[in-house]
This record gives sequence, C-alpha cells and structure tokens, in this order.
Amino acid sequence: MAAAGLAGGVSPAGVVLAGVVAAAAVLAGLMVVIAGTRDVSILGGSVGRRVFWALLVMGGGTVGWALGSLVDAAEPWLTNDPLVTSLLGGVPFALAAALFVRGWWVSVTAVGLIVAMLVATVVVLRREPPDDLEARLAANNVQRETSYAVAVPGYQPNAGRDYGNGLGGASFFPMHPDPEPPARYVTITVSDRLAPGEQLCGQPTAQDSQLASGDCTIEPNGLVYRHNPPLHGYQVPFARFFVTVAGTPTVGQDLLRAAALSLRPASADEMGGDREDAGLFVAATIPGYTGRMTEAPPGMRYDPVDRTDSGGDTGFTMEVTYADGNDICLAATECKPEGADLTYVRLRMLGPSNPETHGYVVRRGRVNVSVTGALRVDRTLLRQAALDARPATDDELRRALPPPRRQYSRIDRLRERLRERLRSF
Repeated sequence: MAAAGLAGGVSPAGVVLAGVVAAAAVLAGLMVVIAGTRDVSILGGSVGRRVFWALLVMGGGTVGWALGSLVDAAEPWLTNDPLVTSLLGGVPFALAAALFVRGWWVSVTAVGLIVAMLVATVVVLRREPPDDLEARLAANNVQRETSYAVAVPGYQPNAGRDYGNGLGGASFFPMHPDPEPPARYVTITVSDRLAPGEQLCGQPTAQDSQLASGDCTIEPNGLVYRHNPPLHGYQVPFARFFVTVAGTPTVGQDLLRAAALSLRPASADEMGGDREDAGLFVAATIPGYTGRMTEAPPGMRYDPVDRTDSGGDTGFTMEVTYADGNDICLAATECKPEGADLTYVRLRMLGPSNPETHGYVVRRGRVNVSVTGALRVDRTLLRQAALDARPATDDELRRALPPPRRQYSRIDRLRERLRERLRSF
C-alpha cells in the first residue's frame, strides 16, 4: 500500500504521518492482546514488560511483513484474494508473539517456521523474474525468427547487436584493421553552361565543375590540365556540353588524358536503359576500369576492375530477411548460385561515394541470411560467416536487447538490489 501511495503522488509528509498513525494503532492493538494473554507470555508480568513485548512483536512482525511484501511482489499468485492477503499479513506478528509464549516447544516451533520463511524468501528473491524476452523483442522491434548470431575470428560485433563471446547479429569490424588504401576512381560529369567569370589558363570553367580552381597547365595538344587537390584532370568540350574528367591522386595523368580524348555518348547498357536525359551522360574508354552511372551528380564513375584496393572498410554486415517476395538478385550485378541454398552476390549502389559490395546469401527455412562487405573483405570469409550463422538463443537475445523502460517504485528498486546481492552468493 505504501508503494502504491508513493507511485500515486502522495507527499512524503503524508506517508510519514500515515506510518505513524498505523504504528500507533498496531501498538495499541498489541497492548490489548498482551493484556488478555499475559498469563501465557514470559513478558506479561508487568506493564513495562508488556510494553516491551508489544514493541518486540511489532518490530519483528513488521520486518516479516516487509519481507513478505517483497515475495508477494515477485510471486503475486499467493495473494489474489484480499482475505488471504489479510490473513497472511498477520502471520509474521503471530510468529513474533509465539517466541515469547511459555513452553519451549512453542518457541522452537516458531523459530523453525521463521527460518523456513526466511529460506523461502531467499529462494524466491534469487529466482529470475518472469520471462521478459517477448517484451524485449517488442520494445526493440526485433523478430525472433530473423535474429541470427555468428562469430568470426578476428572480428568483433558492434554494440547494437552484441550477443557476447564474439557473437553478433548485425555489423562486424576487424579487431586490428588494416589502413584503408586511398580511393582510386575517375568521374565524368557534364554541364551545359559555363560559370560566369571563372577560368583557368584562359579556359572558361564549366558550372559546378570539380576542377574550378587550383593550378593549371596548357599541354602541347591544346588540352588544359587542371589540378584542384584532391582531384586532377581535364575539362573538354563535347558537342554542346562541357565535360569534366576528374580522378583521384592515385589515378595517373596519362590515363586521365587518354580518357578525355576518348569521350563518346554513353550507351543504353551503360545507363541501365534508355533515358530521356541521355545527353547528360558521356562515357570514355579507360583500360582496367569499369563504368557505372551516377545520379548525384549526373554522370559516370569508373572504378578499377579489381576493386579490392579501391576503398571501403574491411567490416561486413549480416542481415536476415523473410525470403518470401525477396529477390536476392534484383539489385545484383552478379548473382551466382553455389549450391542449393547458397548464392554469391555482387552489388553496387548509385552514387559516387557508395562502394561496391559482395557477399553471400544463404536460405534458412523462411528467411534469407545475407552477409556482405566491401570488395576488400575476403570472399571466403563472407561465405563461411553466412554458412555459420545460426538462430540467436534466448540468453543471447536478453544480453543484446535492453529491457523495456518502466517506472520502478521504491519497493521494486529494493527488491532488485536484494536479488542482485542474493544472486552473488
């Protein structure tokens, strides 16, 4: 009742006053009891001893009642009936009074019952609370069927889905990552207008050019080489457009010059189909590089055919989705089955800053387990991780998923502290 009052917003002064009134009422009732039973009590011989008896019984009974309240909060099945609750609430006071009854067998029986109640209290408080896994899953918007775990030597899971002992269910990062190599790519962008008043080495600059400033050199063939760290390259006219061919520092100047001299309209295959804005996409022939269309900005991006050194971290991600309606080859540039339920996929997203990824998808009943990473991540590692992935256990899910937020009363907090102390023994 006190816990309910505190939770309901009763002021501390009101709680103290109620406690004082209740204690006085209990003490008065006990004085009436000892007055009527003083002949059978070892403390009934005088008024002073009877007051002492009442104080002892009230103190001992209150301690027993408090322990009973903690047990009741942990296992409420005992006290669904208000009458039963009232009767059981008086048991601790009766046992405390029995300790002072004449006759050793009564006192010994009371001591035995008190010990039994203390043992029962410890057992109940040491027990884990009722299974809250379903509540954790719901609170974190997680499906049990799509919760998988895997451990990969040399990798550690992120904190978002860390199941412990190296097991994880989302992103993984190397424990000792290698330095990421510098990016290596070429971009070709098109503009239909010039930036007013801007030029390098006498050459007007295209609007929104990546090479709008920096150093420049006029080459014997008439091309203007532009160096605007961290990019360098050329701007050349093409039909009615101004085309900028730019590369990262790891791309050679000779390769960029050759690309600028080999410009041609992008084909439908290079653009992923016929487009109304096809004129904004210009392609080039760059040996050892493969091109793909980009949307922001519109243009083409060329990456090395062997892109294992072209950027992207060495981490990987595991994702589990329901298989129905999930076409694993839809966004793949390569989709190659390697068994009845195992498929290698290679994916690339639109946009120059999105690295190409690859990995494996394995079918597990109603779900697909996908393990993918940048091209720098070893293909064999990704394959083994996909094959080793398994459903997460209940204990692993409890470790990874925080419990739902709830309001704790003072009794709740006391019970949890007692549980922690008792479980440590």
